[in-house]
Amino acid sequence: MKHILTVLLLVPAVIWGQVINTDRPDQTESSAVVPLGSFQWECGFSSSWESGFGGNIRSMALPNSLFRVSVLEGIELRVVHQLDRISQHSFGNDEVLTEGTSDVQLGTKIQLYQREGKKTEIAYLGHAVAPTGDAGVTEYDWGMVNKLCISHDVGPDWALGYNLGLDLVRGSSVATYAVAVGKSINDKLGLYFEPYGEYDTARGIHWASFDAGITMLASDTWQWDISYGTGLNHRMNYTAIGFSWLVLPNR
Repeated sequence: MKHILTVLLLVPAVIWGQVINTDRPDQTESSAVVPLGSFQWECGFSSSWESGFGGNIRSMALPNSLFRVSVLEGIELRVVHQLDRISQHSFGNDEVLTEGTSDVQLGTKIQLYQREGKKTEIAYLGHAVAPTGDAGVTEYDWGMVNKLCISHDVGPDWALGYNLGLDLVRGSSVATYAVAVGKSINDKLGLYFEPYGEYDTARGIHWASFDAGITMLASDTWQWDISYGTGLNHRMNYTAIGFSWLVLPNR
């Protein structure tokens, strides 16, 4: 599920006019691409738990990383990489089930619509999931992540973004959605709240979740974040902290 597979979509770039615009910490991917010729690293550390037989399954990402680079105007290339540790706490005992590198995702984000003076942006995001992970962590098959990313500037201190997507893994189709509302507190701090979820079309199962978080600008090119999420119709929660760093080209 994406809440632990691996944003603040809107804050700070849309609301505050700053340089950096990130795809973390929420689940909604931004409609913006990184500036031409620049590189951006978004890194996070997360811990989650879900109910399991006789106890809980705990997953830790130490860390998860998204690397973004723009080589053409309006197009960026992306790499997602993550180290996982999955353990089970049951009947008073802790047992490590598996740990290692998860499947690498290679992808792109393409800006489809962006106009001067317009308050709406649209982008397509696609990732190929390569079965490169360690045993017990990998999906053992190729997959594809597809999202349509849309955002709106709805006021001087507010912004709205949402995603509609379809993930294809091991012959299964999973529809995804996320809606994030962002608000600036001042020129350094922002917050968001967001319902999101998944629907497994083959099994007819819907997982609905909710998260919220805070971002803090340390500079125009460095951002810190912290977030918390929980399941609405299933037992799950997670906490995450992270940072994002933008490297601009020399001009």
